[in-house]
Amino acid sequence: MKPAAVTSSRNTPLGAGTTVWVARVAWILLAFVPGPLGDALVDNGRSAQVAFTAAAWLSWIVGVGGLAWLSPVSLTALRCVAPAVLVGVVVATLSRGNLGDAAVLWPLVAVALAVIATFAIFLPDHAAAHVQASAYGAERRLPLRVPIPQFAPIILAWVLMWGLLVTALFALAAEVWWLAAVAGVVAAAGVWLFASRLHRFSRRWLVVVPAGVVVHDHLLLAETFMVKAHSVVGVDVVDAPGEALDLTGVVRGLSLKVSLREAENLALSPYLARLLGTLDAVHVRSYAVAPTLTGQALAALTKPPATT
Repeated sequence: MKPAAVTSSRNTPLGAGTTVWVARVAWILLAFVPGPLGDALVDNGRSAQVAFTAAAWLSWIVGVGGLAWLSPVSLTALRCVAPAVLVGVVVATLSRGNLGDAAVLWPLVAVALAVIATFAIFLPDHAAAHVQASAYGAERRLPLRVPIPQFAPIILAWVLMWGLLVTALFALAAEVWWLAAVAGVVAAAGVWLFASRLHRFSRRWLVVVPAGVVVHDHLLLAETFMVKAHSVVGVDVVDAPGEALDLTGVVRGLSLKVSLREAENLALSPYLARLLGTLDAVHVRSYAVAPTLTGQALAALTKPPATT
């Protein structure tokens, strides 16, 4: 297989190790910078201070665990928690008032650290580090880009999940115990439901192994799709799938077209079958996928087999 030329800067990553450590350092420093939360809660009573401070520390601890233990599960946890912490820090800073006061310096530092950590956590290299950490043996796992039609459902699920949690916190802060109990149960159920759905996006990857190529994507496929290495006759970087079966779920930018020696059976999920307007079981001679790091995926797919 002859590699296609890839010159896009998106395929020259900063490095998974770098992004992980940037996120780790920024996240850890958040605990040592005098943040705006205490000042924002000073006039809201003891219950509010305890509830929201405990929630803030718990979120920070979840982030520490997710950054220390790399896995798809911790990637989902980080991408759920980091934006919430960033929103919380920004809201607390804005609620202080007197933003021109010199005392606002530290809260602004906290905002900057939260922005840096969140940005690093959502970089493709960071996701790749978490996904690869779960690989077995000689596997190379490469995350796939989120389909554009899924952006709105993802944001909605995140907002609903945190909306339920914040409702429970406000009930605790107001000392309305029966409402806090009900809201807590509903919030726990919501977290379980929405987090499990969001976790599917951390488990979408292209896998390259010595035996072949695997598309692991339970959002778009009814079952994992694997072809043997000798069945792959070409890998090309393309702007659009063309005649290849579109397994990107609709994305923008470059994708990889994998051409096969002969037609293979492929089972689509009901979602992708509706999206493509086709049957849920098809025969394919080529397919297109959209790894987050196109250049790395191309290199992995076109790397000559090791010789002894």
